Amino acid sequence: MTTPRALRRSIAILAVVSVVAACGGDDDGGGAGNGDGGDGGAAADTPIGRALTAEFMAESEDSPISTEEEARCVSGGIVSEIGEDRLAELGVTPESIADSDIEDVAFTAEEAGTIVDTMFDCVDVKAALATEFEADFGAEGAQCLADNLDEDLIRDLMASSFLGDETDEMPDDFFQSFLDIAAECDLPLD
Repeated sequence: MTTPRALRRSIAILAVVSVVAACGGDDDGGGAGNGDGGDGGAAADTPIGRALTAEFMAESEDSPISTEEEARCVSGGIVSEIGEDRLAELGVTPESIADSDIEDVAFTAEEAGTIVDTMFDCVDVKAALATEFEADFGAEGAQCLADNLDEDLIRDLMASSFLGDETDEMPDDFFQSFLDIAAECDLPLD
């Protein structure tokens, strides 16, 4: 049975990659994967950008970031949008990346939103969700679920994980949406 805790874990895995990880932004949840984080191509080649890319690749088994192109896109987007100085102020440096815990970084709500936007810009988040849910619901059921989840709710959950708001309780509106989609997709919930 898929519990709210398991669902939260599945969503949270998209947001937390053990570093300062995430990407995000187009409206269809597609993920351009253009490798430059918008205008962040040069930012991915900075020391912090290279360290983030290396960490994303090291953690790729546990994250939605699966290619070097996606990792560079995310890294470049984070560095260009948040800035090297601000990341250093938050304690995120090339030397600290591998030892950092995302929950210990004091991002503002705006910065968390920027990271989530970068994730959606660089990675096909819905495909990553479908992959995550496949073990519980099979390929067809997982794809149906991922295609029908409200993107704004996914974004809010991802952003909340960057703000240290990781409770075991799912927001009522998300859980109700999940139950409605589960019924529509004929997912086994027992």
